[in-house]
Amino acid sequence: MQKVKKMRIQPNSLNFTILLGALAALPPLSIDMGLPAFPQIGTSLNASPGAVGLTLSLFMFGFAIAQLFFGPLSDRYGRRPILITGCGLFTLAGAACALAPSIITLVAWRLIQGAGAGAGMVMTLAIVRDLFDGQVGRAQLSYVNLVMGVAPMIAPTIGSWLLAIAGWRSIYGILAFGGLLLLLSVALGLSESLAGYDKDAIKPRRLINNYGRVLSHPICLGYALVNALSFGCMFTYVAGSPLVLLDVFKVPTTIYGWLFASTAFGIMVGSFLNGRLSIRGVSPSRLLTFGLMTAVISSVALAIISISGAAQVTTLMPLLVINTFCLGIISPNAIHGAIQPLPEIAGVAAATVGFMQMLCGALASGLVAFLYDGRTAIAMCSLMAMFAITSLIAYIGLARPAERRLARAGMLHSETKN
Repeated sequence: MQKVKKMRIQPNSLNFTILLGALAALPPLSIDMGLPAFPQIGTSLNASPGAVGLTLSLFMFGFAIAQLFFGPLSDRYGRRPILITGCGLFTLAGAACALAPSIITLVAWRLIQGAGAGAGMVMTLAIVRDLFDGQVGRAQLSYVNLVMGVAPMIAPTIGSWLLAIAGWRSIYGILAFGGLLLLLSVALGLSESLAGYDKDAIKPRRLINNYGRVLSHPICLGYALVNALSFGCMFTYVAGSPLVLLDVFKVPTTIYGWLFASTAFGIMVGSFLNGRLSIRGVSPSRLLTFGLMTAVISSVALAIISISGAAQVTTLMPLLVINTFCLGIISPNAIHGAIQPLPEIAGVAAATVGFMQMLCGALASGLVAFLYDGRTAIAMCSLMAMFAITSLIAYIGLARPAERRLARAGMLHSETKN
């Protein structure tokens, strides 16, 4: 662990992990809590379903793009001021969404809210890279992922309760209140984690060069692709599950909530197991190989079951839980692998990881909606298999060989030196 100024919330404490997990949970909370309110928003603001859907699309767009700016800014000014700015934007936008008089206003503020949430995600990754190395860093990312996994389990239920009790505006009001609590927690409890500032980080030439370094670094790029494509596999399920479970299999909405929670719980179990095994010294290559291979096997099995006509809730759900369990193992190791090689530009590396992840998520949701046939789970399951297979290819074809070349070069240098 690097030496930095003493933090009021200690990096090795449970409170520190919970705070980082809560910051990273802003996107899933902001997305899933508002989904049950779409019909009521349309009626209240006299908006079409397509217009209401923009509240999700533009939130994700703002979330993805903002990371590309927040990463370099944090390398220049530090993680803490960027976090405070992001939480402030998120809080302001949430309050404005709660008071929005029209769908245009609501959509515009959702874009800003997404940008604020982007700071929480990218700064979480950068802070972990600043403070932790090796197996401790991978374990910390696992535990952050564990805390973040609670969000999709509880968000739809909270959103439904608020909708029934106080209407759709209360959902955004609660999000604003949560953003305010995080703003105060960061401002009062978190010290700066960045040891050295890069005063030229946001100059155009340096900025382009830094992003070029990340994208041309085979280890960084390979692991970023592994994480993004695995996220695409999971997000295919997130976007496709309402179509498959509610429309095709006519699952009641209350049962659907429990089924969705079971897959979110799978991610949490995978993250916890990965954290414990990382602390015990199990190598990331073994964990990634296990996670990626199991994800491929489970997703291919899902595709075969769907194509064969044997798809039912009882045949799909166990495999879906296994598949999401794998993400809890894959994601912390892949993210750590992507941001570890370039600590001096960890903000840019984290921004690249986050942007590529959201890009694959957006691609997955668009493809599953476009290919859905209205009768089967073939589109969802086949796309999951495609993303899982390409993620494995990115690992065995790019990330892992680059790591081996680097290790051989290091050994050769050591032998020459001796």
